Amino acid sequence: MNNIKFTNRSKLVGKKGKYDYYDWEVFVDEDEEVVKKVDHIIYFLHKTFPNPIRTVTDKENKFSLKSRGWGEFEIGIQIFFTDGQSTQETYRLDLSKSW
Repeated sequence: MNNIKFTNRSKLVGKKGKYDYYDWEVFVDEDEEVVKKVDHIIYFLHKTFPNPIRTVTDKENKFSLKSRGWGEFEIGIQIFFTDGQSTQETYRLDLSKSW
């Protein structure tokens, strides 16, 4: 399977010290046919996050992962397909994509 596209959205929720804090969500940016082929996704967040390795199985919400933070970073992503194959991607969280 070719690369799976991801996107994100974020919302400024306040300030903590000198940092702006955002609620953010990253998810698969593909149509239903592609989403149906995915079994689950493991997201690898920055090591400063509590529980930085997170598994998502929710196809209905395009394997959405929601969290909160103050900075942008590369998210490691391992995608497991229903046919038993897997692939790895990275996605750069962009806090300027608001909802």
